[in-house]
Amino acid sequence: MTTFRTARNDDVPALADLWNRGTPDSGVARPLKPRELGDAAFSHQYFDLRGLVLAVEEGRPVGFAHSGVGPAEPAGPSHRPDPTLGTVAMMVVDPDADADRIGPALVGHAARSLRGRGAEVLYAGGQYPLNPFYWGIYGGSEFSGILRGHEAFHRAVLEEGFREVSRSVLMELGLVGVSDPPFDPRSLLLRRRFRVVIEPDCSFDRWWDAMALGATFATAFRLEDAHGRPIARATTWDMSGFERLDGRLRVGLVDVDVSLEHRRQGLGRHLIREVIRHHVSRGIHALCVQTRSENEPARELYRGLGFRQVDEAVLYRLDPA
Repeated sequence: MTTFRTARNDDVPALADLWNRGTPDSGVARPLKPRELGDAAFSHQYFDLRGLVLAVEEGRPVGFAHSGVGPAEPAGPSHRPDPTLGTVAMMVVDPDADADRIGPALVGHAARSLRGRGAEVLYAGGQYPLNPFYWGIYGGSEFSGILRGHEAFHRAVLEEGFREVSRSVLMELGLVGVSDPPFDPRSLLLRRRFRVVIEPDCSFDRWWDAMALGATFATAFRLEDAHGRPIARATTWDMSGFERLDGRLRVGLVDVDVSLEHRRQGLGRHLIREVIRHHVSRGIHALCVQTRSENEPARELYRGLGFRQVDEAVLYRLDPA
C-alpha cells in the first residue's frame, strides 16, 4: 500500500537517492549528495515543508513531489512571494516503482497543497520567475519546464489534467578544439566602437537569481560605448554538478540583452562571440543556453554561432475546473 506524507528533515538522504536514480540522464546535476540536494532545493527562503510530499511504501520513500511559488517581483527591494501563482516544480519516482500510479497521485497531492496555500493558477515544471528550488541543478542553464527525458513527470501531469502552454529548447555549443568563434566580418568594426568588459565572480542583479545561483561562479559581460555606457550584457554561471555523468565542464549563458536603440546591429552576436572566446580560454567544454521554441530569431542566432539543440523542456498549466 502507498501512503503519502509531508517530508521530514531525516528524509533528505532518501530524497537524494531518488533524485540520483529517478531524474533524466541529461540536463540534470547528478549524482548529488544529500547535503548538496538540501542546499540547492530545500534551503531557499521560501521553502515550505508543506509543499514537499513523499510517497511511501513499506516504510521507504518511493517518490516525491515538490511545489512552491514564485516572487511578486524578481528584482527590486520587495522579496515577497506571490502565493497566487504556484507550480509543481518537481516530481521524481523510484524507477523500480509503479510510476503511472504513484506519479499522478503525487502531482494531485502537490496541486491540492498549492490550492490550500492560496494558489489560484497552477503550473507544472517552471519558467522564470516561477522556477523555485531547482534552477541550478535541473533543466540546464535555466529551469524552463519538465525535461523531455523526464517521462514519468510528463505522464503524471497530463493524467492530472495539465496541458502544455510553453516549450523551450536547450542548446549547447561544444568548445573543445575551438580556437575562435565563427568569423563575423563586422567584429573588427564593432571592436573599435565598443569595449568588452568582463567581470569574473560577479553577483546577480536580481535577488531571485541570486537566491538560485548565488553560490555558483558567475561572470558578467558588457559591451560599453565610447562614453562607458552599457549597451549590451550577458551573464554566465559555472554549471557545477552537470559534468558528473559525462565529464563535460559546462557554463550556462543567461540574461543576454541589448538595449532597444542598439538592436539589429549584430551586437548580441558580437557579445556572445566574446563570451565563447573567454570560456574557450578557461578550458570549458560546452556553453549552454536556452530559449522559447517559438523564438526563431534567437534560435537562428545561436545556430549561426554553432549551437545545436540537445534537449527541450515543457511548461504545463492546469486550467480551472
